[in-house]
Amino acid sequence: MSSKRKTPAGYATVDLSLLQVDTVVDFDIYIWPTSSPLPVLYRSKDLPFLHETRARLAETDNPQILVKHDQSGVLSRYIEKNLDRIISSPTLPTKAKARILYQSSLRLVQDILDRPDAPENFRRSEDVVRNTIGYILHGKDAFHQLMSLTSYDYYTYTHSVNVCTIGLALAEQVGLRSQTELMDFGVGAIFHDVGKTRISPAILRKRGPLTESEWQEMKKHPEIGISLLDPDAPFSEDSTAVILEHHERIDGTGYPKGKRNGQIHQFAKVAAIADCFDALTSRRTYKDAVASYPALKVMKEGIGTHFEPEYFRVFVHLLGK
Repeated sequence: MSSKRKTPAGYATVDLSLLQVDTVVDFDIYIWPTSSPLPVLYRSKDLPFLHETRARLAETDNPQILVKHDQSGVLSRYIEKNLDRIISSPTLPTKAKARILYQSSLRLVQDILDRPDAPENFRRSEDVVRNTIGYILHGKDAFHQLMSLTSYDYYTYTHSVNVCTIGLALAEQVGLRSQTELMDFGVGAIFHDVGKTRISPAILRKRGPLTESEWQEMKKHPEIGISLLDPDAPFSEDSTAVILEHHERIDGTGYPKGKRNGQIHQFAKVAAIADCFDALTSRRTYKDAVASYPALKVMKEGIGTHFEPEYFRVFVHLLGK
């Protein structure tokens, strides 16, 4: 029987490389050898996954490793918890690392938007951002691998991940080289649009122009975002500046405070470029996605009024690498 059999209903396929030696695997592992018509339980949950376990799985008759769909959430948290080891694996292809990292980031942001003030959100965001930094800065063509996975359909959670990915790459290029700076930027980017969870979906998805009252409501989302954060989480001032100021503009026409060039945080200037680029290149209910080059032409009109000129120049160079 072909090894490319369709995965049976109720199961999801798991790559063996995701299962890390010397961890406790808190979900049941099933295999589907060619000799069996249905998946069979190979190892029960809450048991240690050892070198011997991996070796036996690798030697199994043409195995497909599976988990049940009702345990997919547990699998996702397992991957997130072991993301550093997965991303640093010398045997896992760069493209596979990009896919795992992007999917883990999406799941995190979906959880953040569901429960913005959950105590574990800050720690989880730090873990994902740390691994994103390591991946982008230490892998050849890693940034473009991640960019190739970004969704062209705009949702707040995909947008937040895209802004974090694009923004971290740009931040490093404009001189934010320390781990602390990049971490603070990345955490702020992950949370930058959390305030939109309290804006009416009718406003967020409206096809036509917003009325003045709707626009005033929309402009509240940065300050709402700050109010939704867990007050006990150690967000830095640099991180909160990304959330609060990513819609401020050089000429003072932005919101929520109408700050001008020298008043706007450096991190927010980086986020503004990433935010605008992803918004333009994503498909929404009221518009189609714009390709990268036409998007840059649109953004070029905002140099010196909306965007920091030097940062925009570096961004164009980054995309062209």
